[in-house]
Amino acid sequence: MQSRTGSLTAAIAVILVCLLTGCAPDPAPEDMRESLMEVVEDPTPPKAAETYDARLHPDPIADPVECAPYLVVTARGTGESSEEHMLSPLTRVVSDARPGEVLTLDLDYPADSDMNEGGTRGVRLLIDTLGVQAEACAEQRFVLIGYSQGAMVVGDALAAPATRLVGATTGELAPGVADRILAVVLYGNPRFTSSETYSFGTFDAGVDGLLPRQAGSLAGFADRLRDYCVAWDFVCQRSLDLDGGAHGTYYDNGMLLDGAAFVIVRLPLLDSAPSAADRAEPRDPG
Repeated sequence: MQSRTGSLTAAIAVILVCLLTGCAPDPAPEDMRESLMEVVEDPTPPKAAETYDARLHPDPIADPVECAPYLVVTARGTGESSEEHMLSPLTRVVSDARPGEVLTLDLDYPADSDMNEGGTRGVRLLIDTLGVQAEACAEQRFVLIGYSQGAMVVGDALAAPATRLVGATTGELAPGVADRILAVVLYGNPRFTSSETYSFGTFDAGVDGLLPRQAGSLAGFADRLRDYCVAWDFVCQRSLDLDGGAHGTYYDNGMLLDGAAFVIVRLPLLDSAPSAADRAEPRDPG
């Protein structure tokens, strides 16, 4: 099995490849800020609030996937491709560190400028994905990683509905499901709160994101959560300066590497790698 020290060497190599191939997004700051602020400034409930209402439509909108020991779910940022995005190098590092043990799934939500609509679907889909996996795969554990809009989606899915900005009607994670989450890593989070113990980076103390989260609303995950923010990132450091460059610097400032290391050390070492038969199909939850 590859050592955890070796995994960090692999991390550096993967991130260097990303630098050479241009993995960083190129956000449009004015459009992004406008889209984020619409989440709180437009009082009209999105159509998705009814479409994905867990009480009106209780059947999961997700199907179970493979029962690998660890499922890493990513939620990409606005406008990013599901094929290659800011978080892709991080997930490859984690997979390489634990070969044959990690399945990566990018959340199939719009990640577009209508964050009320798309974010609501994202929250419901993440809750349902973890729910069906917990039912189908008794031993599977989860890692959640989000960037920008995706960080908001992940955080709101973990929070109580009353504290959410998107997805208030989409239900909640069952306590047993929440207990299976080993690590949560967020970058460029619009709901960043600088005073939290899980806040990391070069951010200015006392400066929060464009849509700061109520303090303590993710306290149940504090010991397994890292929320990274860099100074001058207007998304997680509310600012009139709309230089979008800082929001795309996570891929080359060492924070992807740090996040990968945080995840890797939180994955319990398995006695032996699962067989192909063990990993091939999820158990039918019905």
